[in-house]
Amino acid sequence: FMSAKILSGKEIAESIKREVAEEVESLKKDHGITPCLVVVRVGEDPASAVYVGNKVKTSQELGIVSEHRHLAADVSQEELLKIVEELNARADVDGILVQLPLPKHIDEKEILEAIDAQKDVDGFHPVNVGKLSQGQKSLVPCTPAGVIEILKRFDIPLRGKHAVVVGRSNIVGKPMAQLLLREDATVTICH
Repeated sequence: FMSAKILSGKEIAESIKREVAEEVESLKKDHGITPCLVVVRVGEDPASAVYVGNKVKTSQELGIVSEHRHLAADVSQEELLKIVEELNARADVDGILVQLPLPKHIDEKEILEAIDAQKDVDGFHPVNVGKLSQGQKSLVPCTPAGVIEILKRFDIPLRGKHAVVVGRSNIVGKPMAQLLLREDATVTICH
């Protein structure tokens, strides 16, 4: 039997934040580029409010311009699509994140597909999902990407290992399996 080891991501997170802050500073200084993330939140979901608040705060700490668009829960599908299209067209916006879940009257799939694939920081656009499934470079969901980063930074080899992913969600399970396959692991998905 192998002994269990708890992998703490706290130090890795701090290290990554330092690295990203340096990259952002370099983009500003050497290329005149100030990265900008716009987060769109619809409604009053308490967990979403905390999550978005953390994203905005962290972005600012890293030197990334961060805008937060908080919309009423009764915003129409058309109004939300118009905002996404406006953000797609803005040259100063590098990343767009529409916080999920959306209210039931909003077609989540249509909203996510409306985001420019190159600005889709969540990695949920079908173009990014397709590239991930083909092993191409793409924007990927942050939780699975974070898991891979933690494993790499702890020098845990994945090639030839048998990895089990519990859950098949589009946000974590499926992309986690794809990233593990990219690292040459044998993957079993349990639902």
